[in-house]
Amino acid sequence: MRSQRGQAMPVVLALAAIAVAVVLGLGALGALRVASGGARLAADLAALSAGRALLDAIPSALLDPWDLRTRLRDAARRAASHSAEGSGARVDRVQLVGQARIPMEVEVRVRRPGPLGTSVTATARAGVAAVAGMPDDGPVGWATGGGYSGPLVYRDGKPMCPAVAAAFDQMDRAIRAAGMDLVVTSAFRSDAEQAVLFTRHPDPKWVAPPGRSRHRNSTELDLVVSGGVYAWLVRNARAFGFIQRYSWEEWHWGYLPGCGAGQPGATLPASAQSGGLQAWVPARYRDLVMRSATAAAISPALLAAVLKAESDFDPGAVSSAGAQGIAQFMPGTARGMGVRDPFDPAQAIPGSARLIASGIREFGSVPLALAAYNAGGGAVRRYGGIPPYAETQAYVARVMALAGQGAALMGGGSGVVLVRAGELLA
Repeated sequence: MRSQRGQAMPVVLALAAIAVAVVLGLGALGALRVASGGARLAADLAALSAGRALLDAIPSALLDPWDLRTRLRDAARRAASHSAEGSGARVDRVQLVGQARIPMEVEVRVRRPGPLGTSVTATARAGVAAVAGMPDDGPVGWATGGGYSGPLVYRDGKPMCPAVAAAFDQMDRAIRAAGMDLVVTSAFRSDAEQAVLFTRHPDPKWVAPPGRSRHRNSTELDLVVSGGVYAWLVRNARAFGFIQRYSWEEWHWGYLPGCGAGQPGATLPASAQSGGLQAWVPARYRDLVMRSATAAAISPALLAAVLKAESDFDPGAVSSAGAQGIAQFMPGTARGMGVRDPFDPAQAIPGSARLIASGIREFGSVPLALAAYNAGGGAVRRYGGIPPYAETQAYVARVMALAGQGAALMGGGSGVVLVRAGELLA
């Protein structure tokens, strides 16, 4: 009997060792998950800070254009570093994206220190109003009947693709610092609209025939060039990607980088193919997010951004405070939204949409609704706005940036939008 116990002892010890290894492994995975989540948030916030600094630095930098991109990058790096330090991280790299002299995007890579330190990149685009087409500057539409097929935003009541609008806004911001203003008189024109113009003025030197005008590609702007504007454009427009197309047309300026995915012959943008949902929304949840947002009368992009920020679309997530599931409901909140099982995405995602919609109705604002989602409606009512909690303020900024156009169309807008959220480096 004693010998049998002796023979069983190595097996027991081996099983115990395996159990300890499994526990340690799960603990390490959990710690890595927490570390990577913190690094992603730090990268997102650092990219947002860098984007805002980029916007603020452009007008003054143009006054002394020597080594312009270096000084803009330095301004973005300082802002990103300050933000990262506040998140317990450090900036590894800040890179301006795009070949135009005045950059449109800034990419930030951060690292969280420690034995489980992780590297993450995030990219921010400067000027969410330019990208999203804020509602006070006309509706967002869709271009048809020309070479460009894609989303349209409006400047001075004229339609153009978002890339051109973003560059125009930066250029307009800079010329305002010089005491002048840019006014658009024409932008995207369909072939049918061009045919009407050509019938009125059938001179190809001044009006291109239908199907041959560059305006059909949504890369061209006709601008008011009086009062010193033309001289300023000659000196500075190329820095923003614009050139004067024809020597005899001082008002006609084309955007060289083009309109991206909406260019002739290209496929439709992913946002057009998916009802405005971001590319990072997992395929298995896209239809549920669309249906849930539509039922609650909120933006699908906004709902997706909340789920991304809450759990990174992990249906089994549990926070240290006890929030559960893909939408991170506390048990009481889940019951109030009619969600019996917060770990079931089919229940939690519609419940999340209803909670966001409820906050928008109560507080009349997307940012305040997000603050209530994070900190509770009582805190928003108590402070009369977004509570002065660092976590809540960072949460609202991140969700608004992730939502981009979806948030802006609901009355939000943070000045910068994340075009790529934080991603772990391989």
